[in-house]
Amino acid sequence: MLEKIKFDKFTAFEKLEVKFSPGINILVGENGTGKTHILKAAYAACDIATSKRGFAENINNVFYPSEKQIGCLVKRSSVSSKGSL
Repeated sequence: MLEKIKFDKFTAFEKLEVKFSPGINILVGENGTGKTHILKAAYAACDIATSKRGFAENINNVFYPSEKQIGCLVKRSSVSSKGSL
């Protein structure tokens, strides 16, 4: 279980420390404020326990678009969770 996550000069955050409560935590904010970045960083940190990659590789992988093609946007249809380029 994550107890806290701390950012220094990471994407949208100059400095940020988030302390998590036991159980369910909810992130609320306007679009573009970094909610998804917090979740992706938390996922990358937790994935270290199950993968053989280090944190730097994990964090890069969760921020890459589909198939690691920088500059390609993924278009998702309203009836499917799968995306296409």
